[in-house]
Amino acid sequence: MDPLQILWVGQSCFQPNAGVKSHTHPYFHMILILRGQDQFEVAGHPITLNEGQCLIIPPDTDHTFSNRTEANTEHLELKFTITNPAMYTRVLRVSSRALENELANALFKHILHEYATHCSPADDAPAAYLTALLHALTEEDRHQSPRQFSYVDASGFSVLAQRVIRYLETHYAEDVSLDALATALGYNKTYLCGVFKKDTDLTILDCLNTIRIRRAAELIVYSDHSLTQVSELCGFSSVSHFNRVFLKYVGATPGQCRRAYPVDILFSSEKPNEAKSTDSFMYSVLARKRFSPQAVRELNARSAEKDE
Repeated sequence: MDPLQILWVGQSCFQPNAGVKSHTHPYFHMILILRGQDQFEVAGHPITLNEGQCLIIPPDTDHTFSNRTEANTEHLELKFTITNPAMYTRVLRVSSRALENELANALFKHILHEYATHCSPADDAPAAYLTALLHALTEEDRHQSPRQFSYVDASGFSVLAQRVIRYLETHYAEDVSLDALATALGYNKTYLCGVFKKDTDLTILDCLNTIRIRRAAELIVYSDHSLTQVSELCGFSSVSHFNRVFLKYVGATPGQCRRAYPVDILFSSEKPNEAKSTDSFMYSVLARKRFSPQAVRELNARSAEKDE
């Protein structure tokens, strides 16, 4: 069964002092005000919905609304079901309050247009647009949730170590200094370095280099940027510095990786002879897997061995 199924899409008009009595139904009911203002009550909570605002009413929830103005109001209405529990939970987080999002409004109108002209409830397009609409409406909530890490899985680290990694993932393309990091986080530089090393078994520079080379590996394989551009985008001071650090941590130069790892590597059963030691690292990059704390330690241990 599809995770989303649209049951009905339509446009409604309500005259002054008109509305709908309190009722429930076993599906989601989404309403967008095209013109005017309506007064809603959802599960006993009053909500005023103005032009351009949207409301999601969860299944089996008492609701009513009325037009108490002296002008007609117009709604777009969409009724749908969700079978994916995670998506259901996400929608419930934004339900029963007025929402305003220009992209969501445009998608809502597009669904109505598609549905009215050449779609039926069984078609894929309306449900795909609805998925995008729900993502747009949950944008604010998702951005306020704890930020996930892009290049290092820091779930096993302390809150302070995670703050350091968030800073490094945000500023890796810049000339990152320990002084700037310590000032940004409000800690003494020596204390910060000591806590981070004790908690993660890594130096802050090791972590920064890990983030930089993982980002560089993505650009090497998937982008059309020159290696000089990749070096600049990842915060290296020069191409020679980039080559040296990349070779130290990965076991191959950026040029070798660009030749050895085409975009379709994940679908190839043949591995190139060149730069074999990079397989685990490059496969993790291409599969967009974040490095676990243990993997980060192993990568940096390998680079340390090369210095001995």
